[in-house]
Amino acid sequence: MKWMKLAFLAGLSLSLWGTTTAQAAKRTVLPKYPRQRLFTFKTQRTKVYSYPRAAYARSKVLGANKSTKKQWTVDKVVTVNGKRYVRLAAVSAQPLHHGTVAPLPAKRNQLAGGYVALRQLRSHSVIRQLKAIKKTAYWTPTTDHDYWDMPARTIGTTAAVHYGTTYGYRTLYATESLTTTRQKHYLYLTTANGKGIGWLPANAVIKGTYPNLLQREVNRQLTGITVTTTTVDAAAHVKVGVAMAAGMVQRVVLLRQDSTTVTSDFVTGRAVIATTRSATGKVVKTAKVKQTAPIFSFTARADFDIHGYTYRVKVAPTGAVTILGTGGWIA
Repeated sequence: MKWMKLAFLAGLSLSLWGTTTAQAAKRTVLPKYPRQRLFTFKTQRTKVYSYPRAAYARSKVLGANKSTKKQWTVDKVVTVNGKRYVRLAAVSAQPLHHGTVAPLPAKRNQLAGGYVALRQLRSHSVIRQLKAIKKTAYWTPTTDHDYWDMPARTIGTTAAVHYGTTYGYRTLYATESLTTTRQKHYLYLTTANGKGIGWLPANAVIKGTYPNLLQREVNRQLTGITVTTTTVDAAAHVKVGVAMAAGMVQRVVLLRQDSTTVTSDFVTGRAVIATTRSATGKVVKTAKVKQTAPIFSFTARADFDIHGYTYRVKVAPTGAVTILGTGGWIA
């Protein structure tokens, strides 16, 4: 019995260790220092070699640095006689392509790929804190921010990995937090089933699950109404909601592409005041409205990387919504 108990405990220990390892595998792990850290040369005219001279006396001089401000990163470390030599690489932050003109590739620096002694470089710390956090729901009010494998220039090589439009207007979950030495805050976001997406600035998301913004504003402080919703532009998430009561329009709400809303309240079938609210529902602006025509009309927009559309939205006294494309633009 004693050996069976020990075997059970050993198996339980192994099972728990495996679970911990599996969970830890999802976390961001930085390469071992000094790889992928940011450096500058301590002095000018420091020679850079094709391979450490201490290991190969005939290694070629690739050149010498001209600046003590230009940042470099390290992609390989070689130890010779107890001293560390590092291979230099250019610092890169590769965004995803937006627009019609592809960016030109950066010109290769002659020092990239060469070696210097680590002691000849000055390290620059960028990440102040990187930690796992309790899985917390957030939602994205816009699609303006692309997702990055690591926040740009927090390590030597960073790149955007998903367009903001890919995961816009939905609930995502933050599992990690990163704070830079300049107090910039980022969150690592995943889908509901744990699929990793990437990093976003913390101020690009709103805490909580994604709300039905149109219903929230159409129903705000109104009772006994019938609500209809109409999509103006599905890709831009632009919608219109109409609240009816006693056969008359009580309210019209435009949900914009940036998750702000414009609420037009009616009295005896005519719009009298428009209230603009932020994505969180905070009042940003109020303005009086003077509706002269029986049909209430306004403009809605949908803008993308290289094109956009303008719509004229008309709401009849019956609550019927008509949408007419009136123009657009293209880069």
